[in-house]
Amino acid sequence: MRASPTKMLLIALPALALVLALYFFGRYYVADELVYARLQNQALQQDLQTTLQRLEAEKIRGTVAEREADVVRRANALLRESEHQRQDQIARLQSDLAFYRRLGGANGSQAVLAIHHMELQPLGSPRVYRMIITLTQNLRWASVISGRIELGLDGISGDTARHLDGPQLLAENAQALTFRFKYFQQLECLITLPENFEPTRMTLRLKSNGLKTPVEQSMDWEELFNRPLAVSHNKNTQTSLQDD
Repeated sequence: MRASPTKMLLIALPALALVLALYFFGRYYVADELVYARLQNQALQQDLQTTLQRLEAEKIRGTVAEREADVVRRANALLRESEHQRQDQIARLQSDLAFYRRLGGANGSQAVLAIHHMELQPLGSPRVYRMIITLTQNLRWASVISGRIELGLDGISGDTARHLDGPQLLAENAQALTFRFKYFQQLECLITLPENFEPTRMTLRLKSNGLKTPVEQSMDWEELFNRPLAVSHNKNTQTSLQDD
């Protein structure tokens, strides 16, 4: 049985009202929300672009600051190196002055023979060292002096104090340490420490027939390293001054 027009109208009117309501809701409310969302999206994109630009600017400033800090570090390193060189130069000049004052007797010392310089230089082996010795004679004596050098090294081996002499420090085939000169002489030798030996103090003793008593000088082991070298002379210069 077919529905009456009145019933159909009663059904159609609510449906039409619902469609119209959805239409106006979508047109006004949803459209406004879409517009608002679009504006928010644009604002967020603008904020993101601004943030990226700020980050890039901060990155550039950070790079510039790092370069400036690197320049400052390099400048400080150069200044420290320059200051270290000046200190070394001053130490060498002071050592040279003391050397010439000793030769001329200007320091008031009347000693005939003196140990002007003692130094140790580490080599490739942890137990082998080069020892440099500079001897001087007062110019007032003006005569050739000769003799021998005795080495002595005190230290600790295990828990026991131990004293080593020249034959225990020098190589088996090494020649005895001797000197012969008129004004000054620079000598070198290699010394080797025994295993498990902790050195503490080095002693040099000069013996000569021209001296009533030996000349002796001692230094702590650590003080013998990185010392400003006294006036350095090549072999020819040493020989001419030794044999005059």
